Amino acid sequence: MGFKEMQDPIPFKDILVPYTDSLLDCIAKLDLSESKKSVLYSTFLKELSSDAEIVLQYELDKFRKTGNDSFAVFVIEMQTKISIFYPVLDKILKEKTGSFLNHLSKIIVRFQKDIKKIITTFELPTKEKNLKIIDIEANLGDGHDGEGTTLLILSNGIKLIYKPRNIEIINSYNLFINWANCKANIDLKIFKSLNCIEYGWLEFVNYEEVNLEDDLSEYYFKAGVLLTITMLLGSIDYHSENIIASGKNPMIIDHETIIQPYWKNRFTQNVDNQNEIPRFSVLESSLIFNPKVSSHPNCTGYGIQGLVEVLELRKKIVNSNTINSKRVTELTSRDLIQKNIPKKNDRYIFVNEYTKHFLKGFCITYDMFLSSKPELTDVIKNIFSGKKVRAVWRPTFVYVGILKYLTNTTFMSNFEAYQVKLNELLSYAYRDKHMEEYQPLLDAEIKQMLKGDVPIFSVYSSERFLENDVDFRGFHYNCIENIDHRINLLSIEHKQEQINYINRWMDIPVGSVN
Repeated sequence: MGFKEMQDPIPFKDILVPYTDSLLDCIAKLDLSESKKSVLYSTFLKELSSDAEIVLQYELDKFRKTGNDSFAVFVIEMQTKISIFYPVLDKILKEKTGSFLNHLSKIIVRFQKDIKKIITTFELPTKEKNLKIIDIEANLGDGHDGEGTTLLILSNGIKLIYKPRNIEIINSYNLFINWANCKANIDLKIFKSLNCIEYGWLEFVNYEEVNLEDDLSEYYFKAGVLLTITMLLGSIDYHSENIIASGKNPMIIDHETIIQPYWKNRFTQNVDNQNEIPRFSVLESSLIFNPKVSSHPNCTGYGIQGLVEVLELRKKIVNSNTINSKRVTELTSRDLIQKNIPKKNDRYIFVNEYTKHFLKGFCITYDMFLSSKPELTDVIKNIFSGKKVRAVWRPTFVYVGILKYLTNTTFMSNFEAYQVKLNELLSYAYRDKHMEEYQPLLDAEIKQMLKGDVPIFSVYSSERFLENDVDFRGFHYNCIENIDHRINLLSIEHKQEQINYINRWMDIPVGSVN
């Protein structure tokens, strides 16, 4: 099918291809162009390569030391050696392939089943018989059970997002935005979505440059409004990848964490215990940054003036797929701006040029909430009660870092060593006596990560226990109670405290943050 001929070399691809036979058959049957099939396949193969590169480079180094100089011979040897000497890696590679195959199959079947609803919901000017998927980009968002957020491009040019989880919370978010729009006479944009209980379809948000000065003023006014809303709802995890600057509209594109329960233990909400982010503040969402109380500026949702890239050390394979392949450390630059900062005339425009508009948006919305407490309480209960959301226990990058660390040869060769180390790394956070009641979380983390997944915990907004675990009692407030508490905290003094945080963020000198 030509899938093996890829523009970017994938380290050790010939060793890994046999793991993907069933996936190749599935992709070959998709109604995509050969080039699109190749990109889809190579994207997945890169994922397998990332899991296996430490082990395979280690084995290649040993192979060379014994005087061997044929990479082709090494490939043949390793295709049989992995399952024998690296059973953990072998299991991971097989499970990832099977899960991804299942993921693709579900998308195709579900798209065909829902096609009429999709045309109606997203108002597509297309007849059912003419609508098909012509491209799939399956590398968006955190994967779980082999499934992740996936971008589909349809034959009529429309882009559609597939979410492998219940997205009813998006409808609730839309309802709340509509209420706020009417109440404060603002014009925040909402999303078209189709919830199908176990999964859902979502409107794709384009990154669009701004042409008019007034559009920038409106953008940052709305950004201030959204900051107030996320503070009230207790939203978290709105880093640079979850914000899209779509013309004059700042758009939050992932709503799984738009409301949250209030955990009893403060550890759960902090990346850095020595620099705790204040509860019930504008800093919790990650939309803005404050150097006095935060220590991770690089992924700030609304960015930091002038901070567009960062230098970092990265491991990579050079001379890949040759006998001279080696793993080296290089100093490379990484773009910090995703699609979260508006552009005009090909220049990024930061909030610092529109501070008055941003503060006006924040203050108007805060004042509206403050003057509408009784009504606001009822609105929240009516809109958000009984909704399923993702409860964030600790940052995703912690899990990703642990999974990457465990690709070491020691752990890939022994199931017991892998599990012992995983338990050691995860249990560090549970050592204090007051963490005993969180043992179910540790057990769940280990269970999910043994499958190669980033752990996900689900909770219903009106409950104080995790989904399928009624014995867990780690929440002080459920999601609705958390928002209700925030409504009660609204005051002139609290507002001024938040303005102080905002001003510190906007006053960060260009180039002062590394």
